[in-house]
Amino acid sequence: MSDPSVELLVQELATLQGHCLIIADENWQGVAWSSVAFSGTADRQLVSNRYEIALAAEQAGVPTAFTDFDFSNLTPASFDTVLFRVSKERAVSHHVINSASILLKAGGVLILSGEKTDGVKTYTGHACQLFADKCQPHKRGNYYVAHITKHAGNQTLLDAKDYANLRPIKGPEDMPLQSKPGIFGWNKIDQGSAFLILHLGNFLASMPNPPQTLLDLGCGYGYLSCAAAQQGVKQIFATDNNAAALQACAANFAALKISGTVIAGDAGSQINDRFDTILCNPPFHQGFHIESELTDKFLCASKRLLAPHGRALFVVNNFIALEKKARDYFPKVAELARSGSFKLIMLSS
Repeated sequence: MSDPSVELLVQELATLQGHCLIIADENWQGVAWSSVAFSGTADRQLVSNRYEIALAAEQAGVPTAFTDFDFSNLTPASFDTVLFRVSKERAVSHHVINSASILLKAGGVLILSGEKTDGVKTYTGHACQLFADKCQPHKRGNYYVAHITKHAGNQTLLDAKDYANLRPIKGPEDMPLQSKPGIFGWNKIDQGSAFLILHLGNFLASMPNPPQTLLDLGCGYGYLSCAAAQQGVKQIFATDNNAAALQACAANFAALKISGTVIAGDAGSQINDRFDTILCNPPFHQGFHIESELTDKFLCASKRLLAPHGRALFVVNNFIALEKKARDYFPKVAELARSGSFKLIMLSS
C-alpha cells in the first residue's frame, strides 16, 4: 500500500505543465509508477536515494537518478515544479527545500505533502520564509499539501546540518568511522551491531574452514564490514539500498584501507556471487511492529547468496521470532547468544 501523502503528489502530476522534478525517498514504496510516468503532460525527472525506487521509476520510463539527493548536475532555475513528500529526517527536508529554492525558476512552485506529525506545516512555514511567499497547507483528510511559490532566491538557507557531507562519529578508537544524516542510526554504533561484533570472533572460529568471503547485507555505513576486516576476513562485499549508506561505507573502506566492494541493491538484489558468511543487522521492525515481508526478503536473499557450507549470522531484537521464519529457508537455525535486548541467530544448510 502506498503512502497517502505520496498519492496526493501523484495526483498533482495530472495538472502540471513545464519541467517537473520529483524527489522520492522510502515513502514512495508501493506507488503506481505508470501513473507517475504518464499522468499529465509535464516533462518529469526523478531523483531518489533508494535503489529499488530509482529502479522501478526508471523501468516505468521516468528519467531517474539514484543519488543521495545530490542535485549538483541539475541546472539551477530550470524547473517549474518540485514535488517532495517531507522526510522523517529534518536535515533531509531542509536540504531538499534549500535545493528547490535553487532549482526552481522564479515563479516556480514547491509542492510539499505529509502528515501533521511529519512536520509538514512547520516545513511549509520555513519554505515560505525562504521563498518569500505566504501560504498555508491545505488539509486533505488526515494529510496536507502546500504549494509554495518562489518569489525570491537570495534568502537565508535553512539549517540542513551540512547534509551533503560525511562527518566523524563516536566509535572505537582504532576504527575512525564517518557517517551522515539519512542513514539509519547514522551518528552512533548500533547496539545490535556492537553485540554481533562482540561474538564475531567466536562465530568465525567455529566455522569448519576460515571464511574467505563475507557479505554485509544491509551494510549501512559499514561498521560490520570494517569490524570483520579487523578480524582477518579478506574479501568483503557490502550492499545497501540507501545512497547515503553506500557513500559512507565506501569512504570508510578507503579510510581504513579495506579492499572491499560496495554494491547498490535491494537486499542483495544485484549480487549473484555466493559467500562463505553473511552478516546482517536487518531493519525488520519499527517499534514493536515487525515488517514480515522484509523479513522474508532478507532470509530469501541469504539463502540465495550463502555458499553451500557457509553460515549467516543475524542480530535481531529478542521479541522478533526470526527462528520461526528462518526454518522455512534454512534446515539449521540456532541461537548463538542473547543479551537483555538482542539475540544472534545462525543460519546454515
